[in-house]
Amino acid sequence: MNSKKMKRINRHVADLLVLWLKSLLNEEDAAGVNLKNYKELMPDQTHVFLQGKLSLSAFSEKWMRKRLKKLVTLHPNRAIESFGLADVTAA
Repeated sequence: MNSKKMKRINRHVADLLVLWLKSLLNEEDAAGVNLKNYKELMPDQTHVFLQGKLSLSAFSEKWMRKRLKKLVTLHPNRAIESFGLADVTAA
């Protein structure tokens, strides 16, 4: 994948994770979540042991990046920033 596209995907991953965290928290706590501190609120465990194998945990940075890359390859004419949480979870 093009390095410029990957930079845009990586930036959008952070935006989507902030939106996801805000959807989990109440309004007071969600107001404190931003691009600078979202990594502190993310779980430390990035992988899960399921059915005898080690799998990537849902809504980790790497999981979100993989989903966005898949969406970009499926819809090459669509802007990366136009993909939302509903698109990522449906992929």
